[in-house]
Amino acid sequence: MNLAQFLRPDRIVVPMAAATLRDAAIALLDRLLATNAIANPDKLGQRLNEFRGEDIVTMGERAFLVHFRSDGVREMALAVGVAPHDIVRELPTEEAQHARIVLMLVAPPRQAARYLQLLGALARTLARPQAVEQILSAPDPAAVAALPLFAEVELPRQLTVDDVMTQRPRTATPDTPLRDAALQMARGGISALPVVEANDIIVGMLAERDLLRNLLGSHLQGDSPPRPTPEGVNARRAVRDAMTRQVLCVSPEQPLAEVASLMINKDVEQVPVVREGRLVGFLTRGDIVRKLIGW
Repeated sequence: MNLAQFLRPDRIVVPMAAATLRDAAIALLDRLLATNAIANPDKLGQRLNEFRGEDIVTMGERAFLVHFRSDGVREMALAVGVAPHDIVRELPTEEAQHARIVLMLVAPPRQAARYLQLLGALARTLARPQAVEQILSAPDPAAVAALPLFAEVELPRQLTVDDVMTQRPRTATPDTPLRDAALQMARGGISALPVVEANDIIVGMLAERDLLRNLLGSHLQGDSPPRPTPEGVNARRAVRDAMTRQVLCVSPEQPLAEVASLMINKDVEQVPVVREGRLVGFLTRGDIVRKLIGW
């Protein structure tokens, strides 16, 4: 299966009259509505109103990729818009982003695996300057859909956790001093540590929220001034005093789409990867995103 099979001229807008990314997304959603891809317009309209950062992948100055997975979608569908001038994405704390190509990919939850495959294939295609130039040069929707470059891009095989996870992750033991674990997380720029015993048997997880709740608990007393702690109390605390013992784990053979959906539904930022109870890797949402956009 290749990208060309997901492109329909009636879901392509050329030229697209939109000044902002939100305007472009509305225009593409209207095109999907008109071609019967949306089962519940209200649900998709609500998602579009929220316009979360995680729903948008920015491909430098080449393209914006807006993607939604929702049960308001009847079928997986792709809409494409090409504007004659830059479309602007305004950001509250960063410089505005610009691009002329906007894609909208929508899919129902049951098609999570195919959705991730298509998302990754689109991201890799748009990373090629030559492909972007050909899309920008196409005069009308039929010409965009007929570009040979889309037929040349085969969808990858279904990714598994093993393809993306970090191998040999940093770890702590239950007896590791809590302060040492906190320093390791801060210096390594990581938000959690798997906690293991002998032979890498996973027994828990230490996350930033656990540190805030336990290591700094004495300083979070509302409006009252911080209360001093007896000298050495924090130094004597160990990871076992703060770690979470009930940990969601996944296996390296699980489909990445299945695990990504599980992490979203459970609101989990990272999961240990285990085989027969032993830690073999670590997976974060960031790992998944970086894999999809080809970093």
